[in-house]
Amino acid sequence: QHPRTGAKRCTALGPRRKLCVRRKLCVAMPVRLRLQRFGRLHKPFYHIVAADVKAPRDGRFLEKLGTYDPIPDRSGNKHLRVDVKRVEHWLMYGAEPSEPVAKLLARAHVLPPPPRRGLNLPEGERGVEGRGK
Repeated sequence: QHPRTGAKRCTALGPRRKLCVRRKLCVAMPVRLRLQRFGRLHKPFYHIVAADVKAPRDGRFLEKLGTYDPIPDRSGNKHLRVDVKRVEHWLMYGAEPSEPVAKLLARAHVLPPPPRRGLNLPEGERGVEGRGK
């Protein structure tokens, strides 16, 4: 049981099922897979992390799942490193990837590619209306 609240076990950590001693209430929190920006000005470098939805972009996170370097090297490759087992674990427990992370995970063949916007519309409805005015 939880030492403060008397709850049986905390489900916020998924299968680990450890006792929650940091929070007053043991409730499941919404988790999002997203990018944390590192690097310097005009030289970005990103960590792919599982974070609480309410946490700031570069703030507290639950687990680091990979890295992404959007700056191509000399051979033109952008480096993406993902711990596939841990990403699948978080997705199985209800974590939602952000749009950029979903695109990166599709590139790593972890998720199916997201639908492309505007391709299924009829010919007259594509694009922004009134663009030429």
